[in-house]
Amino acid sequence: MQADWQIPRISLLWLLVSMVVVIGLHVEHLPIWLLSAALLAVVWQIQNYRGAWGQPGKHLKVLLTGLCFGGVLSSYSTMLGLDPMVALLVSGFVLKLLEINHRRDALVIVYLAYFVAIVQCLFEQTMMTALPVFIAIMIVTAALVGLHQSNQDRRAGNRKYWFRPLQTSVVLVIQALPLMLVLFIVMPRIGALWSVPRHQDSGITGVSDSMSPGDFSNLSASREVAFRVEFEGDIPPQPSLYWRGLVFSEFDGRRWTQSGPWGYRDKNLLQWHGDQPAEWDSQVSRHGQPLAYTVMLEPTNSPWLFALPTARPDSSGVALTRDFRLYNKLPVNSEKQYRVRSWLDYDLESAGLTPLRRRLELALPDGFNPETRRVAKRWRAENPDPVALINRLLKQYNSEFIYTLKPPLLGKHTVDEFLWGTKRGFCEFFASSFVFFMRAAGIPARVVVGYQGGERHPNGDYLLVHQYDAHAWAEVWLKGRGWLRVDPTAAVAPERVEMSFTDLFGKNKDFLSDSLLSLERYQHISWLNKLRLNLDALDYAWTKWVLGYDHVQTDLLMRLLGRIDPMRIGMLLVIAGAIALAPMAIMLFRAREKHYRDELDQQYVRFCLRMERAGLARLSGEGPRDYAKRIVSMRPELQGDVTAITDLYEAQRYKNEQFNAGLLRQKMRRFYPGLRRKVRL
Repeated sequence: MQADWQIPRISLLWLLVSMVVVIGLHVEHLPIWLLSAALLAVVWQIQNYRGAWGQPGKHLKVLLTGLCFGGVLSSYSTMLGLDPMVALLVSGFVLKLLEINHRRDALVIVYLAYFVAIVQCLFEQTMMTALPVFIAIMIVTAALVGLHQSNQDRRAGNRKYWFRPLQTSVVLVIQALPLMLVLFIVMPRIGALWSVPRHQDSGITGVSDSMSPGDFSNLSASREVAFRVEFEGDIPPQPSLYWRGLVFSEFDGRRWTQSGPWGYRDKNLLQWHGDQPAEWDSQVSRHGQPLAYTVMLEPTNSPWLFALPTARPDSSGVALTRDFRLYNKLPVNSEKQYRVRSWLDYDLESAGLTPLRRRLELALPDGFNPETRRVAKRWRAENPDPVALINRLLKQYNSEFIYTLKPPLLGKHTVDEFLWGTKRGFCEFFASSFVFFMRAAGIPARVVVGYQGGERHPNGDYLLVHQYDAHAWAEVWLKGRGWLRVDPTAAVAPERVEMSFTDLFGKNKDFLSDSLLSLERYQHISWLNKLRLNLDALDYAWTKWVLGYDHVQTDLLMRLLGRIDPMRIGMLLVIAGAIALAPMAIMLFRAREKHYRDELDQQYVRFCLRMERAGLARLSGEGPRDYAKRIVSMRPELQGDVTAITDLYEAQRYKNEQFNAGLLRQKMRRFYPGLRRKVRL
């Protein structure tokens, strides 16, 4: 008989399965050596159970622990950040499997498996992630159920034995769903108590805090969603969809970066939602009716947000900066939903620039791009009117330059080589060269980066902006007019801003060439494109109503309760909880009156029922042996079958013989006493 501290075979099976499934959730962000170590640990435990291998010794365990710690440090170069922390957690999870000797060790592994599965949600929280995590939790629960099966269940010899823990796990999870739904709807959302930074090489893509040649052309190879936008009204035309993200004013000869607060007289450079408008807000004149819309931003690990020009935030924790872009209080490490109002007709800082700010927007590094400096000064002398100079440069872009996804590499003098040499580039090439030329001609200019356009979802009535929609353009300051947007890319390829990026490049062989299995690459195939859009609509609904539920929770509770106060919330929670728990209570009540029998008892009950139909019912309190003797005395011709069935049942039920209900089931298939003569009592 198996001791209570030993691990049942069925539990060990589900324990190993759960470990494989849980670690499989993290395949994308774990080093290959750790995945190999996990597989080796599983094989080692199987061989140990078979008696082929022994348990690792103390010195080997210490060595393996050191190797895992060193491997994590070598793979990530630091122990700070989400990725190395998860790798270290999985390492401990794997090592714990090598010292499983007792039922309590198995319980520790089960609890660790729950934690490792949930940690996956720190990386991604899409609907396609939630489903595997949900399945993994059910399998881990099956391992927990297997640890608490009775000795009688462990002796069971039927085919259902191996799947009984999973069946029980599914029932437990289904029973918990109503209560989980109630708590999800009613309970208030509590923000994270900590912030776990992602490693710098963790694969988060998007507009960064600097720009150099090739950055945006690299983003054009990413099919990831940047954000989705839902407008309160019609979606504006494609050419007006410039999603402002960052403003770059400093240039070191190759890379553009932000300049910070230098040159502004204002002390407070952030205007938070709900605050009184700052004095510098009067520097922008907004005309006409604003556009109201909601943005659902994917994780960027950065604090900047994206909005149409001259935005004002309508969500808490979001600020308008002095250079008129949006800023979040914390880095966006999970889906971020925020509301915005924007005025597309505006005048920005037309009153003038401070002397220090003007020098900053004209500054150029020494020793770079001498040819462009020379030509810019000559052209400015020939075109004193800044507008005429701008139009002349844009005309040259239009007539001589090519917009391409694969621009050539540039050397030290990036602007000279591009303007007077290669003449092939992506948006950042045109924006950078244009701003440099304007500054060299004495016109204040800066680079603005973000996204342009987006894909209109035909069914979801929202705008879908991908990473390949990333874009860079320029702003020039003209006296009496302020900052004006100039997009030199539109001069080269007007269709870039008049149509979506996929409509322009969808059939280009270089479009998403590194993602051959991406559905975005095959938008010209109607049924694949429809499938892609339907999947995105489901993902957006999940993000909006599940991940972003806290933004609609207050409105929903107001409609249900009339007003929100502790008494009404408490009553709603009690009533909803009672409704959710009612099915479980009914099941438990019915279970009290239901007699559960294993398959061995079920087969013996079949025997008794057949004898009852044959006229020999079992008496109340009559044991199997006495019942068999009475049957044989009245039906001698049944002696062989009745004695065999009774002996088999007694041996397995009372003599601790190997539990195998299949033998009794085979006997019952051939036993039909009702076909013979009935005995009258």
